[in-house]
Amino acid sequence: MANQTMMMIVTSNKDLIRQVSLSNASDTHIVNLDVFANHYTQSKSTQVSKKPTDCRCTICGDRASGFNYNALSCASCKIFFRRNIHQREKLKCLLGERQCLVSYGIRRRCPQCREERKQQRRKYFQETRKNDSVYLNQLNSTTIAILPDDDLVLTENLRSLFLLIFEKYDVQCACVDVSDRMSALISWSQFVSRVALKFIRLLRQIHQFEDLSEDDRFILVKYNVFSLCLMSKCFYYKPEDDCCSNDDCELSRRHRRFFMLCGDTFGIRDTFVDMVLLLVKVTEQDPVFLSLLSIMLLFTQGLSMNENEPTLNDSLAVNRAHCYYTALLWKYLVGKRDEIQARKQFIHLVTLIIRIQVAGKKIRDFFSEKMMTTDIMHRLAPLMQTLLHRS
Repeated sequence: MANQTMMMIVTSNKDLIRQVSLSNASDTHIVNLDVFANHYTQSKSTQVSKKPTDCRCTICGDRASGFNYNALSCASCKIFFRRNIHQREKLKCLLGERQCLVSYGIRRRCPQCREERKQQRRKYFQETRKNDSVYLNQLNSTTIAILPDDDLVLTENLRSLFLLIFEKYDVQCACVDVSDRMSALISWSQFVSRVALKFIRLLRQIHQFEDLSEDDRFILVKYNVFSLCLMSKCFYYKPEDDCCSNDDCELSRRHRRFFMLCGDTFGIRDTFVDMVLLLVKVTEQDPVFLSLLSIMLLFTQGLSMNENEPTLNDSLAVNRAHCYYTALLWKYLVGKRDEIQARKQFIHLVTLIIRIQVAGKKIRDFFSEKMMTTDIMHRLAPLMQTLLHRS
């Protein structure tokens, strides 16, 4: 054994390989290196092919093709920017409010908002280069690590859209006019109509909502949007000098007088205030949380607890959208905190949704009855009559 010599021969001579293989020597082994070469080539090509999918367009969330016009963008956005580089002033917003959501699938809908999205991203990254803390303050670093790129772009868009729609909104207390019952009810209906229109404007930017039939969109708005109005009050709530605060301020006194004029003997105001405070505690007035929760509630069939609610034409699409935004909210909460805290928060959220469902029906039925007994239903806007299930 000590005098034996081990030898390794590397050759491409097929005749020699055949001769060695026919020798049938027990201590001779033939290794085909072509297998390893092919495996290496395939794995390398696989890695290369995956590289483009690792980055997402910061404008619409599609697969990025590179850094174009000072923004990480996809091929479609790159072409759009190139075509409009000298005519930005001519671009017009379709809704006229420059608040459109820009995401994959609906990015061509509004050219001005698409261009402004690029300008925002460019300015955003320039500020980030100057001071990294700007970026870290706006987006939790853990959330970035948890959420995929397309989900991250969507949550950023929802945050921006929610703030654009609600942050600059001139909020007035629901009980603007408390001189008498009729004036109080009419002013309340006008206030709720304005808030409902804000949520409808938000929902019109969600492609799952827009893809539904006109009848299904109408049913979801009629039976679910009323409950969403609690979200706006949660967002605007202040611990002091607020109509729902515990201190004896002017706004809280007017709020109590409003419900007194409406004949509140069932604790409707207490129910409303309790729901607002509970929402503030659970959501922490986070615009992403509130927007995702609002979309979840919109796509919740049977939220109104109205036995006359019609059956949707495409309930499967509604359920699919509900599940998608529920999962997105879960991932957002896990990234914002951790899985244990997110689980606790979700348990509170389930209880909260049930209470919103019950409270929404209680408040809607109360005001619907007061409108009928006061005989002012005909003076309400068509949207308010719809939300109160009277049309």
